[in-house]
Amino acid sequence: MNAAQKDFFDKIHRAYPNLSPKKKRVADFMIKDYKKVFFMTAREIALECRVSEPTINRFVMDLGFAGYAEFTHHMKGLLHGVLTSVDRQLKANERTDGSLIDLYCQNAIMNIENLRRMISASELEQIARVIHRAEKVFVVGYRASATLANYFGYLLKKIRDDVFVDTTLSWDLKDTLIRSPKSSILFAIAFPRYPKRTIEFLELAKLNNIKIIGLSDTSSSPIIGLADHYVMIDVEGISFIDPFAHIIVYLSALIHKIILLDKPKAMEYLAKFEDGLKGSLEFVTPEWFGAEAGQDESHLHSWFERGIDNALGELKGRKVRAKV
Repeated sequence: MNAAQKDFFDKIHRAYPNLSPKKKRVADFMIKDYKKVFFMTAREIALECRVSEPTINRFVMDLGFAGYAEFTHHMKGLLHGVLTSVDRQLKANERTDGSLIDLYCQNAIMNIENLRRMISASELEQIARVIHRAEKVFVVGYRASATLANYFGYLLKKIRDDVFVDTTLSWDLKDTLIRSPKSSILFAIAFPRYPKRTIEFLELAKLNNIKIIGLSDTSSSPIIGLADHYVMIDVEGISFIDPFAHIIVYLSALIHKIILLDKPKAMEYLAKFEDGLKGSLEFVTPEWFGAEAGQDESHLHSWFERGIDNALGELKGRKVRAKV
């Protein structure tokens, strides 16, 4: 049991002797099935405990909360780190009415609206400036957050040097971090359930006086507790699947803001990036499709036929070597 869970149960035990019989039924239910409470409305708890909905509201106020809304917010922070994929999906299975695509779109829109309310322009600029000034930037994220770390790190590498991305907790990156100047920054991304390896990396950064920017969901997140600068973005899902569309929106806006802090230099880096792509033929071009003026589909056929001829030639070469 973590400290937050213990504090919640202590609240109930302290209030218990003075509770009415009906409120004691609510207290007993919450102690027994505290994880289940997170998924229930006040009305559902009232039906489960055979009491009225106002009794539920009075009970949570006895625990020190302003009302049921504040209570559910507290429970969310308390339980996000302990709810398993099975716990989350069991609740999702109860919501089978309507179109799933509509349900997920509505959820994404709600998270984006919450993002707009939670993050101000000044907060975005503050984090952008910290990253912009850093000599080296380490971006880490594990498990589901690895996708976010790769996305942010990939874009950041386009506009500046000395960006290191890790999604596997590699020893190479640990060694690089230890030898890095104190003006470096560790940008750590972690959402429930918070991987221990992220905590390990943050603790290593602390030992080496590397400043930390933490991106997580609530003040109870261990990432926020270890960070020198932090961004809290609520993540409200409808199943075990983490809804990260709004986190991508935030990271995109952050990259854009970093560019605006020194636009000429950022544009110079972007131009170098594009020059490198031209030399490596990394992406498909219109010429590859034969879209240049005066070309027709025969260009594609000849390209395809050359590919077949090369493949057949390689197979014949293997057969000759095998016979020898």
